[in-house]
Amino acid sequence: MLSPNDTKILFVDGSIIENTDVTFSICQSFPLNVDVVPEESFINNAVVNIIGSNGYKSSSATNQGRGTYLISVGELDDDVAYGVQIEYSGDTYQSALSKPVYTPEIDSVSWSQPDSTGMVSFHVSTHNNRGESEFYIWNYTEDWEIKSAYATAIFYNPEENNFYADFSTPYYYCWRKDESNRLLVASTESLKENRIVNRQLYGHDSEDSRFSILYSVNVKQKAISKGAYEYYQNIVLLNEEMGGLFTPQPSELTGNITCITDPSKKVMGYVETAKNISQKRIFVYREQLTRPNVHPDCAPLEKGNLPGPEEYAKMYNRGFRPAMIDYDYNISVTLLPSEWALSHCTDCTNNGGTKNKPDFWPNDHQ
Repeated sequence: MLSPNDTKILFVDGSIIENTDVTFSICQSFPLNVDVVPEESFINNAVVNIIGSNGYKSSSATNQGRGTYLISVGELDDDVAYGVQIEYSGDTYQSALSKPVYTPEIDSVSWSQPDSTGMVSFHVSTHNNRGESEFYIWNYTEDWEIKSAYATAIFYNPEENNFYADFSTPYYYCWRKDESNRLLVASTESLKENRIVNRQLYGHDSEDSRFSILYSVNVKQKAISKGAYEYYQNIVLLNEEMGGLFTPQPSELTGNITCITDPSKKVMGYVETAKNISQKRIFVYREQLTRPNVHPDCAPLEKGNLPGPEEYAKMYNRGFRPAMIDYDYNISVTLLPSEWALSHCTDCTNNGGTKNKPDFWPNDHQ
């Protein structure tokens, strides 16, 4: 993100949103030849406040680590312009003050699967009857339910070299989560109506694990200024040419934040003030899609290859787990596995899932 001869650039990301706990992220640019963001690039010793054109100044934000700052925003006066002020390393950085922008409601979030074996696409529609041209930015959060290939109720204890049963099948169902990582912006400026209809946000292959049981997406919409729209649109265009949201950006793309104590210092970011955001959640059930059952590499070991007692620990260390229960009634009803399979087939947490069921999940599902 920085060539050897460049001066370091401060990056600021965040928005001021009424009656919301908002997060600002602050970091410095770093050399291009590193694979991950160095810890020293995160700014953790800044003082961050919300300021207003009427002299208002909020309490300082709380540092959350890794360059993130949490600050509570209360009621915003429609006639007052607000911005963020950052004090860091003897300098003061400030965003241009702007009045709160009202965001219209999302009309709908929808999905389509034009090709029964292909992509599932998600779209957003919105409109505004207030007369002015509108500029929008969206992000989204995905949650989905997954399950392992086997409803495993038998488990191996390697320390005691024995098996135990748990008929609640604790690793059968899990949940996963993801967030948007692309800039999604649009405008009605060139349209006859202030209306956006079925603007595509993203898509996934129908065989993706997201759609194996139940999928949910929550789309958030925020109206932005024309200046913010042009700033983000330029980033989108640059990313198309340079490849990815976290690729280096030209220092000329500065946004609306400046160092007021030393204007020669470079800073990137665009801080907007919003009266509100709009959001809408939808669910997509497996049965609504055309999709094959997908459990790759989950065939159990053939009966003739089942391990004996002297091989249980070896099988466990090789990544296999008992998958189905059997009983040996000749040895005082001893619990034994009738099948073994790879661990990702018996434990949904090995497929990136957690047991943290979202509180909004429908009651008719796990």
